[in-house]
Amino acid sequence: MMPPNILDLIEKSMVNRSAERPLEYSFVWSYLAPLVLLPDAYRYNIKILDVGGAESRLAKTLAELGFDTTVIDIAEVDYQPARFVKADLLVYEFPDEMFDIIIAISTLEHVGLPCYGQRHIDERGDVITMEKIHRWLKPHGLAVITLPYGKPHHPPTFERVYNKESLKERIISDKWNVLKMDYGCDDNGWRSCSEHETINRDAVVMLLLQKR
Repeated sequence: MMPPNILDLIEKSMVNRSAERPLEYSFVWSYLAPLVLLPDAYRYNIKILDVGGAESRLAKTLAELGFDTTVIDIAEVDYQPARFVKADLLVYEFPDEMFDIIIAISTLEHVGLPCYGQRHIDERGDVITMEKIHRWLKPHGLAVITLPYGKPHHPPTFERVYNKESLKERIISDKWNVLKMDYGCDDNGWRSCSEHETINRDAVVMLLLQKR
């Protein structure tokens, strides 16, 4: 059987196809796609966590491909055959060193803010979640993270928007090796861009991090 086409996987994983989502899912699948070439028995041994996957079919798609996939969110959606944990990230704990890969697509910027029905409010919600992601990953595990970057375009009670300094301080810290960092910009249509071009633009940063 031929492995799925990466463009088909990107399309299948998205629910919301607006704005930067195609760039984000293309980035995520550029690193997940090689794993699809593995035999089924090997895929099942790869444990993946999707953090905040309510607006996504990513966990569902990964589970259908045979990966041991879990999704955590406060919103209950049909994630089957992925394992679903309905919980707030700020209060829930997985065992340490449980996952090989953890994915958070446009999620961390909202954690701990009064949006999406969250009850636990904490200005450091993104920092706390990154500390948890680090604990939950196996040694040298990978985190795939996307975040708003550049010019804020929503109220600060809805999302955090990062720049070079806050990204380093709140997300990357000294606990991660940065394997890849890409940017996307909105110029009446989303495209890949440089970090310099994100200034005064609605933008996104996409990170592939390895646990130190």
